[in-house]
Formats: sequence, C-alpha cells, structure tokens
Amino acid sequence: MDLATMTTEILRKIPQSMIPTAADGDLIRSHQKFFRQHQEAVIKGFYDLAFSDASTQGHLNPAERPARENTLREWYKITTSGHFDDHYWTWQALVGIVHVKHNISNSSMLSMWGWIINFLQTRLLQELPAAEALAAIQVLQKVQATVCSLIVESFILTQQEAITRASGLNPAIQRRFIQIEIDTMLRQGRATLQNPMLQAAA
Repeated sequence: MDLATMTTEILRKIPQSMIPTAADGDLIRSHQKFFRQHQEAVIKGFYDLAFSDASTQGHLNPAERPARENTLREWYKITTSGHFDDHYWTWQALVGIVHVKHNISNSSMLSMWGWIINFLQTRLLQELPAAEALAAIQVLQKVQATVCSLIVESFILTQQEAITRASGLNPAIQRRFIQIEIDTMLRQGRATLQNPMLQAAA
C-alpha cells in the first residue's frame, strides 16, 4: 500500500468531527503569537524529559539532541501554522514508518504527545481568556487525535506489510495465524483475571 492510500484509509476510519477543519486551522493561526512565544520551551522541555526518563533515554543519543530538536522545531512550526491538508496528514503517516525504522514505540510517542498538550493547554488557560483558551485546546485535541491515529496505524500497517513481504506468506493465511495467536492470548489473559467484571470486559 502506498503512503497516500494508507493515509486516506486511516483518515476514513476517524470520526470526521475529530479531524481538524480549515476553520480550526484559522483558529490556530489566530494564536500564532502564543505558539511562537512558547516554541523553545516546548522543544527544551520535550527533550529534557525524553533524555532524562529511563523509559525513553535508551533510544536516544545525546550527540543527536541538536538535530532532534531541529526536527521537532520544524514539526512544531508547521503544525501550529494550521495548514491541515492532505500533504500534512500524509507527512504524519510517514512519521509512523520512521518510528518503525528507529524503534520508537507507540507508547513513548503517545506519552510525549500528552506532555506537549498538557504544556500548551496549561499556558493557554493562564494567558488567554477562558473561552479563547478552551476553543484552542479543543482544536489541539483534534490535532492530537488525528496525528496519533495516523502515526499508530501507519506504524502497525508498516510492520504488518514488512512481515508479509519477508515471510512470503499469503496474507489470508497470515491473518489466520495471527487470529489463532490472538485467541490464545485472550484465553491466557482471561485466565489470569480474578474479577468476573474484568473477565467480561476482556
């Protein structure tokens, strides 16, 4: 599956009300002063955490920090410019493929996205009138939902495609093997749960 098709397929699975619109982009652009003001603090805080926490620092080389900061800075500038078009979404799907290449887990990515949103929403509420801050936060949450969906799904699809190509298995046979393993894992998981309600949820 080519990148553009993958992106379209992932976006199709997201509720349309959760995908940022042109009006949402206009709203983000109306707060450019705010986003520029906090740009360097976002970048520094992001990598201070990433390089200091045991869960993420193992995948990072301190010598690469300046280059990584530049990459995040470029992403931040483009994202806060509010141009949420097909090119932007395809770029975010590509990030998922890059994460597979560099062994960056979805749990790490989602956690760090949460850090960015928490950082920005705290300052939006401190510095803007409440109604304006809440409107901006709602758009940021939509951006987060859409971007994270693209990254996670492209990560999974890329791994699946790579395994299919490397194994040479017919996709239908591979899906059957995967389903058998999932059923086994479900049985094992349910067996470890003591609470009947938790068992039902699983």
